Amino acid sequence: MKTRTKTKVSPPLALSPLSNCLPARSHNGFTLIELLVVIAIIAILAGLLLPALAKAKDKARAVQCLSDLKQISVTTTMYADDYNNTYFHLGGGDMPNHGQWTRNPTSDVLLPPTDSYAYWAIGYLKYFGSNKRVFGCPSAKHVDEWRENGLRYPATYWHNSTYGVHQYLLKPYNSSVGSAPLKTTSYKSPSTMIFCQESAESKMEGQEDSIGAFSPGAPILTQWIGNGPPNRGGLSASQYKGYAFENEWYRHSNNKVCQTLWVDGHASRIKFTGLKGANAGIDYRHYTGETVLKPVRD
Repeated sequence: MKTRTKTKVSPPLALSPLSNCLPARSHNGFTLIELLVVIAIIAILAGLLLPALAKAKDKARAVQCLSDLKQISVTTTMYADDYNNTYFHLGGGDMPNHGQWTRNPTSDVLLPPTDSYAYWAIGYLKYFGSNKRVFGCPSAKHVDEWRENGLRYPATYWHNSTYGVHQYLLKPYNSSVGSAPLKTTSYKSPSTMIFCQESAESKMEGQEDSIGAFSPGAPILTQWIGNGPPNRGGLSASQYKGYAFENEWYRHSNNKVCQTLWVDGHASRIKFTGLKGANAGIDYRHYTGETVLKPVRD
């Protein structure tokens, strides 16, 4: 008869009261609340910094714009010195009224300065080393793209045509000024006469397409914005989906400053005063070369 040997069984180990609990959380990560707090702090800091960055960027663009205007002064003055104290014109004081450097966006061939589609700056081509970027304000967005003539070229095609001259540089506003083409020596006050400025218009001709108040109290820039905001008319409404074209004359300091080159060679800022009413625009004599009754202040 077999003898069954009993095996001594050890009693079960006692479980720790914490043995059924989950492992302790690692402290290497972040909780959702911590992440949300960090994101909120970053958003607050960004909100504080972005306006300052935008202001700094605008200031840098304004400095570049003023530098370009001064370069334009040097080149156009050299041209006038070589051409009997007269700026470039097509004859009889006429200037090109278009804004194209080439025939179309696919062409690299510059138009001759006498071409009816040429930008006025092409007349000074050899004096600025063919560097057309000098005429591109870094804050410009839309200038005259001639959409009413059926053109639909991209806005970038026009970005080196962002400064406008005025017809009274070469054509007298009245007989007391002289005869066309006017000479630079005929201007009564070169320091208060505009040569060119930030503008959607390549060649400004009057109150409807400049910031000059030729008729006291009447609205300015009506060709482009009608009677102005809040309901813009003119080319803005018919061709550019209500774009605020007044900002192309006032491109800097939150659309409150128009940077301008004067005949005597200095460049300065014209502050925004209004689009209609008694304070609209500036004294028109800044364009015609007559003695200015209400000079602008930088």
